[in-house]
Amino acid sequence: MRWPLRLAVLAAGVAAALTVAAPPSSANATTFDLHAAPADFARVMGYTPAVGRLADGTQRMINPTGSCSVPGEGRPFDFAVACQAHDFGYDLLRYAQRKGQTLPGAARSQLDAQLTQDLHTQCHADSSAATCDATVTVFSAAVGFNSWRQLSGPPVDASGMTRTVGLCLLALIGLGVGVRQRIRLLARRRGDFGG
Repeated sequence: MRWPLRLAVLAAGVAAALTVAAPPSSANATTFDLHAAPADFARVMGYTPAVGRLADGTQRMINPTGSCSVPGEGRPFDFAVACQAHDFGYDLLRYAQRKGQTLPGAARSQLDAQLTQDLHTQCHADSSAATCDATVTVFSAAVGFNSWRQLSGPPVDASGMTRTVGLCLLALIGLGVGVRQRIRLLARRRGDFGG
């Protein structure tokens, strides 16, 4: 085996290991309540949560300055309260981490599922429910991918780097192998491939 192939195999192994890295440990896991903020939440997180109301009257604790992290912020549908509640939930994950009480990955999954349910609730109050539901499906897939990318831990800017780097390495290796195979094929067609 030549050194480029060995290097490619090694890189593929590293990329695979990075891509399937274990989620953060939840040895210090605690529980959380989406309907109330801890007493010192405002001091730790820098804002006071508020109460928002979904189209069906359901109340949610929200981050009053939160928004949908998508182009157009969920317009033309009224996703503001659902997204603000999701932001508050993610802030609970960050809060727990800052307090040394990491929540299990299931907590983030619960928040993402609640967002999907809340978005569908908003759709049922809209005159174009089918289009809205299709939008929710796309949003939910993106949120699910992002949670997977960030190892289902508290959302922070760099937490998904492990899987992102792994995926990039795999893509580069695949591209390199594809280019090499293409060069060999073209050389064979010309008849000047030397080995």
